Amino acid sequence: MRELVIELRYQPDVDPVMDTFIENERLASKTINFSVTSESIWRIDRVIGPADALDQLEDVLFDPTDCNECLTDETCSTEWDYEVLTSTPTSRTVYTHGVAIEDCHSVPHLAIENFGTGLLFEAKRREDRYVWRVLSPTEIRAGPFYESLSADLTDGIDVQLTQLSELTEWEDDVLSLVDLPYEQRHTLETAVEQGYYETPREINTAELADHLDIPRSTLQYRLQRAEAWLAKLFVDSP
Repeated sequence: MRELVIELRYQPDVDPVMDTFIENERLASKTINFSVTSESIWRIDRVIGPADALDQLEDVLFDPTDCNECLTDETCSTEWDYEVLTSTPTSRTVYTHGVAIEDCHSVPHLAIENFGTGLLFEAKRREDRYVWRVLSPTEIRAGPFYESLSADLTDGIDVQLTQLSELTEWEDDVLSLVDLPYEQRHTLETAVEQGYYETPREINTAELADHLDIPRSTLQYRLQRAEAWLAKLFVDSP
């Protein structure tokens, strides 16, 4: 099995969906299921982040006039349908279905064209990065794929093939930081950013709680839950 990693970097004001991730650095998404043929595509994404950022994302994501996967300025004929399967104040699980994707200049369609069927996909969005992992049971000829992907690319989108190798590891479950409740993930990330886990610590518990504007007991609870989640994930990993 061969693995290809494609990283797309977006400048502001290029793509409405990616603008939402750029403007909200705590917003993150990951596909938990994905299927594509030469005619259609469907996927399920889990998104977590602040409530206002999720509402903002829904407004642009569900706009039927935009293709959220196209990488050129040309208008494609793909018809997109979206449905929120589950919703909480800080998370969404979104189903996406697209038909007539033959002229959609996108990573999944061009991958099918260049590598054939039987591919596995994983996609993640955060800040200005949209990262795709493609797993193929056959040899991957990256050159033609990169040329087709880069052709007529919209100004403000940069594409890089960051990895092409034999598969060494593929997540056999859907556990990731998007599965950690947003409040716990935000607290954990802020603790790391502020040096709470450095030796010696650069910030103590009381200071970190003040920085997050939450009670100290809430901080300790969120960190304990997040640390327990990470520990169990580590132990359960092969």
